[in-house]
This record gives sequence, structure tokens and C-alpha cells, in this order.
Amino acid sequence: MEEKEKPGSEAAEKGGKEPEVVLEARGIDVSFGKTQVLKDLSLDVYRGEILGFVGASGTGKSVLLRTILGLNKKQAGTIRVFGVDLDKASDAERMLIDMRLGVLFQHGALFSALTVKENIQIPMREYLDMPQKLMDELARLKVELVGLAPDAADKYPSELSGGMIKRAALARALSLDPDLVFLDEPTSGLDPIGAAEFDELVAKLRDTMGLTVYMVTHDLDSLFSACDRIAVLGNKKVLIEGTIEDMLASEEPWVKSYFRGKRARQLDLKARPKPGQPTSQQAENRV
Repeated sequence: MEEKEKPGSEAAEKGGKEPEVVLEARGIDVSFGKTQVLKDLSLDVYRGEILGFVGASGTGKSVLLRTILGLNKKQAGTIRVFGVDLDKASDAERMLIDMRLGVLFQHGALFSALTVKENIQIPMREYLDMPQKLMDELARLKVELVGLAPDAADKYPSELSGGMIKRAALARALSLDPDLVFLDEPTSGLDPIGAAEFDELVAKLRDTMGLTVYMVTHDLDSLFSACDRIAVLGNKKVLIEGTIEDMLASEEPWVKSYFRGKRARQLDLKARPKPGQPTSQQAENRV
């Protein structure tokens, strides 16, 4: 695997500290029957970064995500989250870790029989013991946090647009104020304007809430505008990881085809906001 400079390395040099690894996967093997999807895969995710995880369809991006979350069984390897080996964690340790994780599944995965507010309250009911009034107040705060109108809290998923469903699902992912958020194809199905607005929302929440974001995506614009670092899955493992500049310079055939192919637009790297720097839309909103 080709490995590039770690995020925050400049700050690390000044502060004398290496970036903190919040998610560490080593030697991961995952098979379904005789079909091996992942083999000897290793990956680190650093605190405070937005990592874009990309690869061809069917290579196992969502499989790895579900394996990290414990929804798929691995045949080999170790996964550490916040420094804890998940295979060796006690039930109490695993519950505390789960409370620090948020997940936005593909297509939102909202419960159709529940309102947005009730969907957001599911993690609260699962892990916490609090009065209904307090849960209602917190759910409405999350609705506002993701940019939905207040009345969206009492609507059902069938009454929402595709973009609203994504935001409602993000609000549920943020229900317990997690440290690490997993986003599985968050902009799929959105129009270009809606996708760009969602990317800006994710970047803003990362900065304001101190989130670490693991984003599975095919969206070049997301990789360009929102991600600090990118990891490419291929041949059942991580082929290369680094910045968008590293991707554009790579001679790895699939990476070259994806980032410099016919359908890849000319990325204006000079216009790309630096980590922590407001986007043009955010700057306009401040005026």
C-alpha cells in the first residue's frame, strides 16, 4: 500500500505530537462462503479528519464499514476503536464505544412508521434513560443542527424529499453527540446543489462539533471539497491513501482512471478550501 503524509503532520511537527488514531484496522480478512471480499486490509483514521473511502462498485467498501460496526463477521485481523480492541472489549466497554459512534446508512434507512423526531430518539432510548420531554427537546435541536425546518421533526419519511431524508438520517447519527461518524454514500441520489450543500454541512459539523468522519463515497466533488484524506480500496485491500493531490499524481491504473479519467472534471486545487477554512457559501452566509 502506498502511504502518504499523515493529516495534521505540520501541526504535529510544531506541537511535537503525532495525530491520534481513533480507528485502526489491521490485517482484515472478510469472506462470504468461498468469495473473499477483503484480504489483509489495513487502515487508520485520524482524529478530526474527514476520510473519503472510495473504490469501484462491489469492491467491499460497505462490507468494511459493516465489519467495523460489527454487522459483518471477519475471519482475521484486529479493529481498534478509540484504542480498544473490539474483539477483547467487554460488553460494558463495547456499549461505551457504540455510544461514541454515529452512522448514516445508505438511503437514510429511517423507520417509515416513525416520525423524524422518533427516529432521532431511537439511540437515546437504546442507551440512555431520560424523560420524554428532554428527548423531544434534544431531537428538535438535532433537527435544527442539520438545517431542517422545525416542522420536519413531526413528519414521516414518506413526507420528506431525498435531501431531507439524508439530513434527518444525519440528525439521528448525531443523536448522542458522537466522536466518530460513519457516512455511507451520503450524497447519492442528490442533485449537484443538494450534494454540495450536504458536503458543506458535514464540513461545518466536523469543525463545530470536533467530529471525525469516515465517508464512503463515489462523489468526486465530495472527495475534492470535503475530504482531508482519501483511501482507495482495490484488490481486496487499501491500494493508496493520501490527499486529493496524491490521488491526482498516482499512476495506479484504477486511481488514475477515476481521478483523471474522461468523466473526472478538472479539479481546481487552488480553489479547494483548506481544513478549517470556510467554503465560499459559508463565507457568503457570514456577510
